[in-house]
Amino acid sequence: MCLVSLGCAKNLVDSEVMMGHLDRAGIGLVTEPEDADVVIINTCGFIDAAREESVDTVLQYVAMKEQGDVRGVVVTGCLVQLHEQQLAEEIPEVDAFLGLSDYSGVPSIVDAVLGHKGAMPGPDDLLPNSGLVGGGEKGGDADLGRALLTPAHTAYLRLGEGCNHICAFCAIPKIRGKLSSKPMEVLVEEASALAQLGTREITLVAEDSTDYGKDLGLGYDLSDLLIELGKIEGLRWVRVMYAHPATLDERLVRTMAEVPNVLPYLDMPVQHGDSGVLKAMRRGTSAERIRQVVGQLREGIPEITLRTTILVGFPGETEEGFQNLMALLEELRFDRVGCFVFSVEETTEAARLPGAVSREVAEERQAQVMALQRRLLTDANRARIGSEEEILIDLVEDLEGVPGRLAVGRTMRDALQVDGQVLVSLPDADPDVSDEAGAADVPCAPGADWTPGMFARVKITGQKGYDLVATPCPPAQ
Repeated sequence: MCLVSLGCAKNLVDSEVMMGHLDRAGIGLVTEPEDADVVIINTCGFIDAAREESVDTVLQYVAMKEQGDVRGVVVTGCLVQLHEQQLAEEIPEVDAFLGLSDYSGVPSIVDAVLGHKGAMPGPDDLLPNSGLVGGGEKGGDADLGRALLTPAHTAYLRLGEGCNHICAFCAIPKIRGKLSSKPMEVLVEEASALAQLGTREITLVAEDSTDYGKDLGLGYDLSDLLIELGKIEGLRWVRVMYAHPATLDERLVRTMAEVPNVLPYLDMPVQHGDSGVLKAMRRGTSAERIRQVVGQLREGIPEITLRTTILVGFPGETEEGFQNLMALLEELRFDRVGCFVFSVEETTEAARLPGAVSREVAEERQAQVMALQRRLLTDANRARIGSEEEILIDLVEDLEGVPGRLAVGRTMRDALQVDGQVLVSLPDADPDVSDEAGAADVPCAPGADWTPGMFARVKITGQKGYDLVATPCPPAQ
């Protein structure tokens, strides 16, 4: 069986849970669909591009089934949750559709598709997962028993499901329902199991992490959770994603500054910088509120890295409104920015709003946002050349055609998969790794023992696109 996971980090956790169920049922997991009897596609249904990718992926594996390369195709996830009947009518070749669930029935679905358990793949074909979190035991609402799809040293911790916000453009509440937080003791149990497995970095994910715990009525929130996570031995980095500027408070800022393993990093999607657009989006915030929150964060945590997400082309976004957004981005200088073009989801309020912005105009505005961010990021990265920083190594690989190796890691400023990386030449490797900044070569220190999951100090020597180039720092004397 091969599982293809699309979409966000929360979807990836769903895929890991499915794989844990399959593993415990004795169903072999392989990395390549050509080696599988059944392919499961965990889909995303959030925006047009994600829906198109999901449908195209399903059709790709349906074609493999028709050619006899696989025996069955199962489709799960958010797109199925929203459009199962339509999908079943348009792609009848799919053997089974499954919306969002606890996924414990996935092994029986695979068995039903095959008609029997079938032959298990050989050991060389099996997916090299990072082990089952918590040894396969499920406690309360924990995502225990999942098979990690990330490297063992880094993992996501899902704070719950659903969202209580009513943003006009977002279908998540219709897909995943209202906010349902996991109890804090369950999350601590899960994080402790990850740490025992060798995880050194956990990334907290939710629809709105700053709303965590408020639905439970038990008197704790995200700040209390961070304090408890700070007590877990071996957990070096705790990273917070998906904070909401409307619900972020001063106590959270203080907690992030005080708990040693909570990184000075925050992902806070602001979506726009024009108060009129923000009001139409039903974001519950304004340009002034965004300025206030960013000011609080930078005053309370001077070294903080701020990541945000922008949505352009929302109905009613005028040229003046867009220029207000650009001015805010120039003023606040977020360290990391992602920008998306508005797409219509028929189940949302935004689908019925007047003032549609053409796709052409929206894409041009997206290009302007990203051009601004590239300029700001290039300036910021250039200022880091010559500095020494600690990185968490994600990958070490041989260089093709030349002696030596390349280590790929991340500083505390960079989240897995969405931010930049640090490319480190190890001894005998190409000394500059396409160093675009033209910085002087820095002699490499011994790095033969570098492995994924270890922390190392490096000296930044240049930049390559969104990434940094570095060499190992000499060992401390």
